[in-house]
Amino acid sequence: MASVSIRNFGLKMLSICIASLLWLVVAGERVVERVLRVPIELQNLPSELEIVSNPPDTVEVRVRGSSGTLSRMTTGEVSAVIDLRAARTGRRLFHLTPGQVKTPYGLETVQVSPPTLTMEFETTGIRMVRVQPTIDGAPARGFEVVSVRSEPEAVEVSGPESALKQLREAITEPISVSDLEATVREVVTVGVADASVRVRAPQTTTVTVTIAAVKR
Repeated sequence: MASVSIRNFGLKMLSICIASLLWLVVAGERVVERVLRVPIELQNLPSELEIVSNPPDTVEVRVRGSSGTLSRMTTGEVSAVIDLRAARTGRRLFHLTPGQVKTPYGLETVQVSPPTLTMEFETTGIRMVRVQPTIDGAPARGFEVVSVRSEPEAVEVSGPESALKQLREAITEPISVSDLEATVREVVTVGVADASVRVRAPQTTTVTVTIAAVKR
């Protein structure tokens, strides 16, 4: 038992010495401040809401710490977090305080600029829109496109209600018919031109382009 106690005592003393050495190293470094441009993390957006404004991707923060800690800091270790769980439809203000900035151990945030961000929210809507296949090129001489059909003919999309009201159709990846003399059938991805709207299901469609000889 005595040997165990001595060994434990030795480990404790070693730990104290290492901690003291680290403290002396840090204490000997200058405390400095640096202004950083850091990304904004949006968290806990309610599933029934959409952000329809264009909030900034970054904010400016002033951090304070030892020169050594700042020099060892890597990109991505600092970010500003905004909790959106209390968001509602309409234009809303969100305050950014130093306490909302994630930093590595040993750094302190002393200022955030801008301290307030404005965001606008709309209710998420869902609707069906028809699929408009995209045809690229022209058949061989003497042939023509007789018909274009997609299966399914419509897809379900979601997004801000105002954007859904303006949306008329979904589009597909291009189906090339250049110099073809026969019907082509392809499975292609479906999308929408408006980046705020998402295709829910299905995300692909089978497009059949019927090509036949021109009737004389």
